[in-house]
Amino acid sequence: MQVRKYMSAPAITVRADADYRTAFDVMRERDLHHLPVVDAAEHLVGIVALRDMLVAATRYQNAPVEIGEVMRRPVISTQADLQVVEAARLMRSRKIGCLPIVNTEMNVLGVITESDLLEVFVRMLSSTARRTGTAKRKVAPAKHKAASAKRKAAKKKSPRKAPKRAGAKRSVRGR
Repeated sequence: MQVRKYMSAPAITVRADADYRTAFDVMRERDLHHLPVVDAAEHLVGIVALRDMLVAATRYQNAPVEIGEVMRRPVISTQADLQVVEAARLMRSRKIGCLPIVNTEMNVLGVITESDLLEVFVRMLSSTARRTGTAKRKVAPAKHKAASAKRKAAKKKSPRKAPKRAGAKRSVRGR
C-alpha cells in the first residue's frame, strides 16, 4: 500500500513570498493544519503548521511578514511510492504531523497527514475484523441478565455480618 493511494492531492501550497496572513486565511478556509511552502519554481522549500501561524499572528500581529520567515525548514518529504507503514514510522520518529509527497524535481504532488494514516489503519482493522468475524462480537444480553441475577441471589443468601470492633459490647435484642 503506497502513500499515493491515500495522500490528499493535488496539494494546496503557498508561496514563500506570500504574507503569513494570506497563508493563515487559506488554512482557516480549507480547514488545514499543514501547508507546504514552495518557491517561484513550485519546488518545496518548507512547511508551515497551524501552530506556527498562531505564533506568527501573536508575534507579528499586523506587520507584513512573508511566510518564508515563519516556515520550518528543512522539510521532511517523501516520494509517492513509499509504503504507508513506512510513512507512519517516519512521521512518528520525526514527530511530524504531515509529509509532503514530492516528485524527483521536488514539486509537491500531495500530502499525507496523521488523519489520513489513521483513516487507513481504521479501514484495515475494520476489514480484518469483518474477515475474522470479530467485528461486533458481543456477549448476549441474556447472559448479562443471568449473571446479574446469580450475583443478586448470592448476596441475599449470605447475610452481612457486622465487623467486630475491639472493646465493643454486643447488644442483645429482646432483653
